[in-house]
Amino acid sequence: MGKYYHPHAGGMETVLRNITEGLLQGGDEVAVLAAGGDTLPSRMELRVPGAGHTGRLYLTACPGNWFSQPLTWDLVHALRRTTWEFRPDVVHLHLPNPLAAAAWLAFRGMRSGPEPTLAIWHHADMQRQKVGKVLLRPVVRACLQRAAGICVSSRSLAGMSRELAGLESRVGVIPFGIDPPEPVAGSGTADGPFLFVGRLVDYKGVDVLLRAVARVPQAELDIVGTGPREGSLRDLARGLELSGRVRFQGRLSDRERSLLLSRARALVLPSLDASETFGLVQLEAMAAGTAVIVSDLPTGVAEVGRAGRTALVVPPGDVDALAHALSRLQDDAGLARALGAAGKERYLDRFTRRRMVASLRRWYEGLLGQTT
Repeated sequence: MGKYYHPHAGGMETVLRNITEGLLQGGDEVAVLAAGGDTLPSRMELRVPGAGHTGRLYLTACPGNWFSQPLTWDLVHALRRTTWEFRPDVVHLHLPNPLAAAAWLAFRGMRSGPEPTLAIWHHADMQRQKVGKVLLRPVVRACLQRAAGICVSSRSLAGMSRELAGLESRVGVIPFGIDPPEPVAGSGTADGPFLFVGRLVDYKGVDVLLRAVARVPQAELDIVGTGPREGSLRDLARGLELSGRVRFQGRLSDRERSLLLSRARALVLPSLDASETFGLVQLEAMAAGTAVIVSDLPTGVAEVGRAGRTALVVPPGDVDALAHALSRLQDDAGLARALGAAGKERYLDRFTRRRMVASLRRWYEGLLGQTT
């Protein structure tokens, strides 16, 4: 159960899609419950290449959202209907999604007899709901306490999460994984512009990146994504006289993004705070053999790669340090290619979808063994 599902863009949605498709390809039966794009609920089949059967996608009514929280007013009813029709052994809830946590608690209160085993993937603590997180944290905490197990994507997140404090014995680490991209001619050449991929919001640090690019005269930058800060970032780029070196690409198809990523000098992830807990796009870069420049955050962001071996790591918000990292790779394509090659090896060893799904399946089996 997640906030949204593909083609809705976002890190949680990408993870949920990879889990769903990987489990289906492995022969498991899967149903997904997520918010729809309008006020009418719907149900459809999920067809995945290589899977012996289809999955089910239930989209609940969602007339809007509030601080990235889908307002799924009929979620309890949808949860009851989904579990009645599908009869799951495990319900896997993806947090943060406080209304879904509340819906699960309400659902439990309505049931009689055995209930599905609750597993939770804790992607991050609530960050942006300043008032809401104070009011909703007890609900989320109650849901976490009733979970048979909780998984996170990195050891760093497990150690720093306030919401998981006191629940350490239930927490397991399962790193994210993605399928390798389709081969692209010219991959790993590191002769293209630098690249940013993500939502244009404050915590992504794109303003810091633009200021750093302004200090490296030969550097060019492609920005892929949209968001509420796009207008102000375009204004900043013009003010820094970067119009000829920075291109706002908007939202691209997977294929178009892969083409940019495969030839980029490096992917840059200049995030500023703990709202960024992993940076899934790093895996796309590593799988493509592309170098990464990343902020040294206390979450799992810097844990994905290896500083100096697969990535250059800089302090968050430090324009000078980021400009220095850009300059190093701008002047040394050989270093960029070496970082990209080492990153690809690390991706193949630790971050494939097959590895993530296998770890997840073993974890599910362990949880079911505890409850039988």
